[in-house]
Amino acid sequence: MTPTGYVINLAASPDRMAHARAELDGHGIRPERVEGLDGRQIDPTTYPGYDDARARAYMGRSMTGGELGCFVGHRRALTALVESGAPLAPVFEDDIAFRAEADRVLPALLDWLTTSDLDWHCVNIGARRLKITTPVAEIAGAHLVRAHYFPMLAHAMIWSRAGALAYLEAAEEIFCPADNMMRYVLTRSDKGFALTQALVDAGRFDSDISARSGGDRGAHGRAPGYGLLKQRRLWQEKALAFRHKLFGAWLRQGS
Repeated sequence: MTPTGYVINLAASPDRMAHARAELDGHGIRPERVEGLDGRQIDPTTYPGYDDARARAYMGRSMTGGELGCFVGHRRALTALVESGAPLAPVFEDDIAFRAEADRVLPALLDWLTTSDLDWHCVNIGARRLKITTPVAEIAGAHLVRAHYFPMLAHAMIWSRAGALAYLEAAEEIFCPADNMMRYVLTRSDKGFALTQALVDAGRFDSDISARSGGDRGAHGRAPGYGLLKQRRLWQEKALAFRHKLFGAWLRQGS
């Protein structure tokens, strides 16, 4: 059966959707468009569910409108996955470009995830830098690892339905960008995975739904002690990741 891939896209960007559709069609995935939210002109403090105080405490700064739009787009895509009843689906931003090895690896990975008894929530297939991992399997020459410290960049992910449900429950309140939220949720559950070599890159143009579209995000609405708050967040999550790497099997058995 042809898998569905959800593509987050703005109605004002049909060229980007055409680009993404061609990429997915070329790799045997049926594209389904998910309406993105153009947050660039939105004040996040006016958006229902956004908690600026928590954002400043966790991130050390306020979120930008672009980050808010990206967050909402990913939440809509995972809602579509849950409502479809499918056991899993890839979710893409609209600026993707598949690498050559995706022809070989992606169908095998989707088949493996469908039939495996692995308890997984998400696989990042676009990550460029991995830290704190444990090898899990070799699939069509690609290496799947448990990503205890879940990698950033959210342009190409495979989600299980269980993972989508868990993320949506955690993401009702908005206090950090989508990829930070994925790290927050999946580093704590230890059910995030990744390939050691990305199958999908960000494309040649900037995505207009990306949290990274425009502006100096790090300087936006900085709280006092921004640097210390950022370092505290990073080290807390690395400590959780190391704990799972060292004791993860025992912790999962007891949960």
